Amino acid sequence: MNKKRRRRISDLIIMLRNVEICLNTILNEEDDARDAMPESFEATDSYALSEEASDSMEEALGLINDAIDLIESIV
Repeated sequence: MNKKRRRRISDLIIMLRNVEICLNTILNEEDDARDAMPESFEATDSYALSEEASDSMEEALGLINDAIDLIESIV
């Protein structure tokens, strides 16, 4: 692999790390918002949707980390 393609891959890793940071920030905000809900909201659709969103974001973060690891093995 030539230097130019290695550099492009390195740039891609940086972009993925930025996506990871942004998504993790949103996940933390969602978790904080759900934690701030009154206990009486725990049985609502809003609470369930918030939990599902957090679960999906956590799964996505794991996949992003896996992708970063695989891509780093290229360079």
